Amino acid sequence: MSGSNPYTSTPTREQLLAVTNRYLTAFANDKTHPLYLLAFFSTTSPVTIQHYPSSSPHPQASILRGPNAVRSYFDLIATHWTRSPVSHRIIDADPFTRTVIFEGSITWKWKKSGRSWIEDFTCTLAFDELLKIVSYVVRTDSASKTCLMRAKDVDDSSLMRIMNTSTEWAQIVR
Repeated sequence: MSGSNPYTSTPTREQLLAVTNRYLTAFANDKTHPLYLLAFFSTTSPVTIQHYPSSSPHPQASILRGPNAVRSYFDLIATHWTRSPVSHRIIDADPFTRTVIFEGSITWKWKKSGRSWIEDFTCTLAFDELLKIVSYVVRTDSASKTCLMRAKDVDDSSLMRIMNTSTEWAQIVR
C-alpha cells in the first residue's frame, strides 16, 4: 500500500506479491489447518470462490459465495487430498485493481487411495483494502478431469475393465 499507512486503497505491486506468496506458502503446507487459510480472506467485504475447468460452458455456475463457502472449500481439500507445493509464475500484479494473476501447477493425491494427478491452472486473486482475498478464481487449464472440483478417485484400469465388460454383455444380449 502507498506509504506507511496500511489502510490506504492502493497497495504496491510488492505488497500484493508478498501477501500472495504468504497465502501460497500456507496453502502448500498440508499441515495448515483450513481455519488458518480463512485468515487470508476478507471479513469486511463479500467473498467469492470459484474453481472450474476451462472447458466448462457455464463457469459462473461454480461460483460460491460467503465465508462458509470458503471454509467448505478448504475443509473438502483437507478431508480428501494432500498436495504438493504450488509451482507458479506471476502473470500480472495490478495495484490499481488489487489483483494478482498467476499460472501454476499442483500435484493432488487422494488420501484414501494414494492416486495422484497434476492440475495446471490459472488463478486470479482480488484483494480488499486490507489485502485480504475477496475473489479467488481457479481455472483449470489442463484436462477437465484434472480439475480438483471434478476429481474422482477411480482407478482408470478398473474403469476400463468395467466399460469393456459392459460392452461384452451388451453384445451377448443382442
